[in-house]
Order: sequence, then C-alpha cells, then structure tokens
Amino acid sequence: MEEVVGKLWHRLITRAAGGHYPQAAVKLKEVERTAGVFFRALGGDPGLRVAAATADAHGARRSLLSRIAGSDERIARARMDVATLRLPPSLDVFPERGLNRDLYLWLAALAAAHAQPLEGDTPATDGTTDPASLELARNQRATVKALQLWPGLRERYQRLLAATLAARPDPARLPPAEAERERAIRRALEAPGSVAGLPPLPPKAAPATPVLLWLGGL
Repeated sequence: MEEVVGKLWHRLITRAAGGHYPQAAVKLKEVERTAGVFFRALGGDPGLRVAAATADAHGARRSLLSRIAGSDERIARARMDVATLRLPPSLDVFPERGLNRDLYLWLAALAAAHAQPLEGDTPATDGTTDPASLELARNQRATVKALQLWPGLRERYQRLLAATLAARPDPARLPPAEAERERAIRRALEAPGSVAGLPPLPPKAAPATPVLLWLGGL
C-alpha cells in the first residue's frame, strides 16, 4: 500500500511541478524518418544517421516542486557529431502536440544550416572559451542562416519562440547575475545574431536553463 501511495504522490507532485505535457508528447520514433528526410532535403550530410540523444545533468535552477519531485535534473538535448544527428527521444515541453513535432523539425533544420555556407559568413567564436557563450554564438549563427536560406521556416520559428520564452524562467525572479544572462539569451532568441556573448556568472551561480531551440555542443 505504501508503495502505491508513494507512486501516486510522486506522480501528483511531478505533474504539479509543471513544464511537461504528456498528453501532447511526440516520440522520436514517430518523426525519425520525417526529420531525417527534412534534414537531408535542406542539405544536411546524407551520411549522418538520426538517433536518440541521451539525457545529461544540466545544473540549472529548478523550481521548488521540481526539486521535491526529483524531476528535470537531466535533459536530452539535440546535438550533432560527425556521424549522428541526435534528437531527444521524446518531446512534451509544449502544451500542443503540433509544437512538439515542429520542434523536432526545427532542430533538424538548425543542424542542416550549421554546415551551409553563406556569403560573408564567418565562424562564430566571439573570442571566448566559455562553453555557454560559444553555444550561444554558434546557435545564433545557425539560426540566422536557417531563416535566411529557408524563409518558409520563419512562421514556425516564431511560434516555437513564443512557446519557448513562455516556458523559460522569468528574469525578474532570478538573482541579478543569472537574470542578466537570461535576458541576454532571450535577446539572442528574439533577434538572432544580436548578442556577442553571455555576461559572466559568479562562481556559485546556477547555469542558465538549457535552450530548447538550440543544439547542444555546437
């Protein structure tokens, strides 16, 4: 009986913590073929296979309910290496199933854009060794390229952007240094290419919440 009550409590507290919409979940196996075709149609490396990303600890600030439930300590982020485009095994981060499906396709497009040349394009390193700032610079660059090369993606990006910003932490409720970094990330999402780097964090500050619209490790 205690085990049943414990499972029920965990389910209720996890649901109360928010941030997930199981009724709108889309699994990678449902869109794996479509995402692969989309990636290659946009010029992505035809030799890359699509596979599930593993979940990694992110260390970002979590809500009190999330900490009580022990949820959201790890996240599976999209990433790309020389052999594989890795996408989350499932997505339930938005309340609409169509948005979760669109996120898969956007991530495939972003991965394809990363390797596409553009006139006047230069590598985005911004002179920093901070991994978070490098990720910000490179994903802004890939986003700009994706929206320039395939303007039909703009409407999809705007829908995903609105849903992403609504799901991110409110800077007004963060400590000053973390709030400044969150505001920089929001500017980079709203106006890709406009943010050169992220402001530094004090030693014990939590890293920013991972950005759903970006690839990790770019």
